Amino acid sequence: MESGEKILFLKTQASKISLIGGAILVAITLVTGICVFLIMQRQTEDILDTSLKLFLKNHVHEFERLIGDGISDVTLVTTRPFLIQQLQNLAVEPNNIATHQALEEIARSFSPLQFSAISLYDQSGREVAHVGSFAQQPQLTVPLKTSHKSELLWNHGMVLRTQADIVHGGQRIGRVMTERFLPTLTTMFAEAEARALGRSGELAVCAPLAADMQCFPSALNPAVFKSQPVNVDGKPLPMSYALRGLSGIIYARDYRKQDVAAAYSPIGALGLGMVLKIDTAELYQPVREQFYYILPLLILAVLIGGFLLRWQVAPLVHKLVRSEQEARTANLRLQDSETRGRAVVDSINEGIVVINDRGIIESFNPAAERIFGCRATEAIGSNVALLMPEPYGSEHDGYINNYLNTGHAVVIGVEREVTGLRKDGSCFPMDLRVSEMRLDDRRMFIGTVRDITERKEAEQRILHLATHDVLTSLPNRALLHDRINQAIAQAHRSGSCIAVIFIDLDKFKVVNDSLGHDTGDLLLQAVATKLSMSLREVDTVARQGGDEFIIVVPGLGHPEEAAVIAQKLLASLSEPFMVKTYELHTGASIGISIYPHDGEDVATLMKNSDTAMYHAKENGRNNYQFFAAHMNVMAAERLSLETNLRHALERDEFLLYYQPIVLCGSGDVVGVEALLRWQQPELGWVSPAKFIPVAEDTGLIGPLGEWVFKTACLQVRAWLDRGYAAPRVAINLSTRQFRQGDLIQVIAQIISEAGIEARHIEVEITESLLMERADEAISKLQALSDMGIRISMDDFGTGYSSLSYLKRFPIDKLKIDQSFVRDVATDPDDAAIVVAIIAMAHSLDVKVVAEGVETAEQYAFLRRHGCDECQGYYFSRPLPVLDVAGKLPKQS
Repeated sequence: MESGEKILFLKTQASKISLIGGAILVAITLVTGICVFLIMQRQTEDILDTSLKLFLKNHVHEFERLIGDGISDVTLVTTRPFLIQQLQNLAVEPNNIATHQALEEIARSFSPLQFSAISLYDQSGREVAHVGSFAQQPQLTVPLKTSHKSELLWNHGMVLRTQADIVHGGQRIGRVMTERFLPTLTTMFAEAEARALGRSGELAVCAPLAADMQCFPSALNPAVFKSQPVNVDGKPLPMSYALRGLSGIIYARDYRKQDVAAAYSPIGALGLGMVLKIDTAELYQPVREQFYYILPLLILAVLIGGFLLRWQVAPLVHKLVRSEQEARTANLRLQDSETRGRAVVDSINEGIVVINDRGIIESFNPAAERIFGCRATEAIGSNVALLMPEPYGSEHDGYINNYLNTGHAVVIGVEREVTGLRKDGSCFPMDLRVSEMRLDDRRMFIGTVRDITERKEAEQRILHLATHDVLTSLPNRALLHDRINQAIAQAHRSGSCIAVIFIDLDKFKVVNDSLGHDTGDLLLQAVATKLSMSLREVDTVARQGGDEFIIVVPGLGHPEEAAVIAQKLLASLSEPFMVKTYELHTGASIGISIYPHDGEDVATLMKNSDTAMYHAKENGRNNYQFFAAHMNVMAAERLSLETNLRHALERDEFLLYYQPIVLCGSGDVVGVEALLRWQQPELGWVSPAKFIPVAEDTGLIGPLGEWVFKTACLQVRAWLDRGYAAPRVAINLSTRQFRQGDLIQVIAQIISEAGIEARHIEVEITESLLMERADEAISKLQALSDMGIRISMDDFGTGYSSLSYLKRFPIDKLKIDQSFVRDVATDPDDAAIVVAIIAMAHSLDVKVVAEGVETAEQYAFLRRHGCDECQGYYFSRPLPVLDVAGKLPKQS
């Protein structure tokens, strides 16, 4: 019995051991699975939080930048000097048609600012100009908190509507209203940019509406909608926090009643909120899938373990005998568990640093070794200050000691951005989160470290792109305005001056048109480099756009010092630039405004330097001019002249005068030179010296030159029809007109349509025209010569006057410039030059025409030395077509 009871007792104990062991096995399995799930869930949430914050921050910055650019462009409109002048004129003469037309032209001139519609109003609110069409009945209209009255509309896309007063002398003289499509913002929200986070990712923007809020379309909700700021559970929506000016991450329900992880933030001071969110179902889907994959394995392990435990447990006696072996096995399992734990810590991509309550490092995982460039054996046993430069190391020790003494947690559980120190002495930015744990009654601290160098560099690149020009890396307009404001504040304190220097490159368009935009871009980069090297570190060089640069020079004692800087810049820019295989020459027109003499704010200084630059252009380019009050008037006159010039052709305001050309021997008329005249109804007769340069600058010289050619050819036809022996008509070709690719075809067509022969036409060119792309010039001139058109070189003697032109180009005639003819009878030097030109031309079988013959003595000298033809007031002034007919011979 005793033996049987003992056996029964052992079996009972064995069963108890099996049950207890099975329960423990199940509990361990469940706890392990839950821990793995929680760790994976926490890592997923941390990664998502970081991604959501960075993604949202970038989009908020981009949203503010686009709205700010739109507002800045409207401010540029309201400060346009000519617009202000026209509105002032309109206040005096409300029904002046010319002023209304000028305002319409001004409104159209703002099209490069990408406005879809613009309206101008006078001081009484009456609309005086309108371009484009404004959005009608938009689905959503949201007021913005900006410097001007602005609204963000939804009309099949985002539209920025802005209204701004036009103020002059402290008084409101008008108003402007603009609209601009914002396709970048439309794409950002209405399309699926947020889908980079997942199929349920959504980027939303809303505005407050009384007790509710109204939202723009997004990737998941393509229509405008209104919503209450709380969900069905009575809890705030993520967007409600953003509209209250808060930023952060929240896990809540959204307007679709879906559980989401959402990052929220206000959009600057615009009064809008932005939310970036993703459904938590999608967020945890990968974790659940992994868990569902692991769960069957855990269940199978439990079943197998239970089966083995049930059937492999020996009687209690055997259990006691094998206790030592089981203890050894348990110890091995414990070591294996520690090894797995160590493997998990070692495999984490974030640095893990464990320190004791004295700040001594006790654990240092491989990720920490990579981050700090220091082996674990070198770090363990050292103070944690080894990993941070001063003062961060001492500050961290102070935080830990304060926590140990007072229990007040400053850094525990808080993610901070600090500076880390590598073994090689280099510093880097890192995120640090410290948590506390207890081990055998010891207080330990675990530091989780993440190297954020790449993220900070990305932020710096984004900031650089937002404040610098992409092509030249110089500060852009936004950063320039900030620099000028800083310089003004400093100059106000110190009583010094500031120079705002506006630089516009001369001949840059020629480079772009002839050599391509890539060469033009390289030239701009070279100019930017040279400007930066020519100035001090405290000076600012910025690119305004196109070929315009702005330089801010603070700390000047006297305004005259700016002249020295301008001379230095002109000399520097006059040197040749080597771009690709080309040696490019360019000059600059420079305008200078001085703070506080020419303005006390950014807009005024910029406007006045721009005005001064145009004054420099009108003074022959490649020079500098300071701003003066009369420059505004001159700029307005030039704009008015340009506006009238654009309409002169369609209003038939041009006409041709003809100056006879005679044979020196007989005085017979053998040709006439066609001279363009402009009679403007309001301005009267406008000098060609005044309007031809404007036509050249604006590109109107092309159609104007074609009109001259066609009118002259039709006049030849008219003379022939009336029985006159029509002379050759000399027509001037400008450089821009000569560069037209279809010039030969256009001239041939005009001559053919007029029904005349090419021998009746003579084209006059200048030496400068032959200097650029000589091979192309030879080809075109030869084509004209083959048609029967004669080629004449005008103003010979004032340029290079090279014999190579007469040898290489098909030149039929030289025209001696009147500056030599004027004193030919009294100045031996001029006489020698004229005689030499005549002899040289005749030796090459080229005829000679003397311009500007005004006296009998000049005429006699030219006849005596064999000049072929003469032209000037001695024979006839330029005559209208009716008067010149009387000087033409009849056909024989």
